[in-house]
Amino acid sequence: MPPVRSLHIDQALTNLSIKYSNQAMIWPLALPLIPVNKRSDKYFVYNKEDAYTLADDTVFPKAFPNEMDWGTSTGNYSVTDHAFADWLPEEVIENADVPLQPEVDTNDYLNLLLDIAQEQRVANIVFNAASYAAGNSVTLSGTSQWSSANATPIEDIQNAIESCFGPDGRANTLVFGVDTWKALRSHPQILDAVKAATRLQAAGGGLASRDEVATLFEVDQILVGRGRYNTAKQGQNPTFARLWGKHAAALYVEKAPGIRSITFGATFCETRRQTQRDFDVKRGVKGAHYLKVVWNSAEVVIAGDCGYFIQNATA
Repeated sequence: MPPVRSLHIDQALTNLSIKYSNQAMIWPLALPLIPVNKRSDKYFVYNKEDAYTLADDTVFPKAFPNEMDWGTSTGNYSVTDHAFADWLPEEVIENADVPLQPEVDTNDYLNLLLDIAQEQRVANIVFNAASYAAGNSVTLSGTSQWSSANATPIEDIQNAIESCFGPDGRANTLVFGVDTWKALRSHPQILDAVKAATRLQAAGGGLASRDEVATLFEVDQILVGRGRYNTAKQGQNPTFARLWGKHAAALYVEKAPGIRSITFGATFCETRRQTQRDFDVKRGVKGAHYLKVVWNSAEVVIAGDCGYFIQNATA
């Protein structure tokens, strides 16, 4: 009987393929998308002080009530174009084994690259003290960082939330880099607040969930930036780092910003994400397909006082 190995020729499996997926993107939740019709334009901003005016509302018989004025200013945006593309020879499409789908895989890959770049742009805005109003940021160090058992993260986060302006006078979203979230959810002060006597009091006494932390601080959502990127140049050995740093932010985020609304920031978009394709018969023997994924965006801080930044929240 011939050996087993001589009775089979290795082929690619049709029911399995391995592909790393970098889909931990939170940018649309931190700076929500606002579709617009023009590449650049202005938007009205109602005067902030008008909404917080404490005035004398007393009126006497036959007297006119006090007349109160309100006003507006304008903000502006200007989108920047973004795109990635690749050539896909017809021979590649024809000769690809199942389950490979070169056109689908290429389109997915180009979209993923756009998302990574967008995630970094948003992270660089949200985790940047310059994006916030004066006084709405703090830098932690030493034992005040949440990696220390002596830190006071509850006080830090409460102060951040309540320092934000918003429709209800506070932030509704907490944003953490994954390293910051790891330190926070295992911090004794947080665990005592959400677990109480049900947790082990020794080291490693449990982890707080997103829902528990959201309930504790009465916010709508907890965003954790887990996305990674390759810091090495193309062709070199890959080195991976996080897109979101060791910081935290409290924001008021309107999920679908519209007229008479407020939000910390937004992503204006005149051209939504789309795939364009062409075919060039001159390339190779059978020609090649050209796939291009495009869109444009403007990441804008609309109301820096609707956020608070905690820099170096963990060591």
